[in-house]
Amino acid sequence: MDDGRTAREEAERSGVDPVQELTPRDSLRQFRLLPRRKLPQLPPRGERWSGLLRPATLVTVGIVGVLVAVVWIGVATVRPSTPTTLDGVTAEASALVDQVVQTLDPAPTSDEETTTVQECPDGTADEQAVVTRVLTPATGFEPREWAASVREHFEAEGWNVGVETVGDRGGVDISLLGHALVPVAVEVDSDADGAVTVTVTSESRCTSSAA
Repeated sequence: MDDGRTAREEAERSGVDPVQELTPRDSLRQFRLLPRRKLPQLPPRGERWSGLLRPATLVTVGIVGVLVAVVWIGVATVRPSTPTTLDGVTAEASALVDQVVQTLDPAPTSDEETTTVQECPDGTADEQAVVTRVLTPATGFEPREWAASVREHFEAEGWNVGVETVGDRGGVDISLLGHALVPVAVEVDSDADGAVTVTVTSESRCTSSAA
């Protein structure tokens, strides 16, 4: 085969003037690892849609894009409700104790609250608050009846409640765990003279911030 004819045919096929000599750049343009692909085009009027250009596919892609954008914006703008400071976790624990104390009816004759800060039990440098309320219930208080009403009230709210009788003086221990996953413990005890004391304690979440 004539080499001159082959080179000319290649030049004509590539759009290069056969009279001009092919440059190294022209030779690189002709060399491709993969063939060129045509971009998808809309079908002529009257013909059916096919492949990824179907209207349903385009609508689905658009809806998915909008949902992804909405979720991303929501995650970026919504602030978490879980407290992360020592003041915040203390207030959370105190509010849970308040919910339990409010079930005492009539109201207690004495109420004393103390808050202490201690190291987190997991051994880290984090801290947690321990909120304690010591109450003297009004005359006629029945520990077991009250414990039953506490269980009924908080179980209706979706809490996990455990009740255990203690000793032979009508003592009761109550453990509560609500949606916040912060435990509350209640101890009802009476002395030899029959004086009843209700102690409500909640240990807050651990936090590394003292702000």
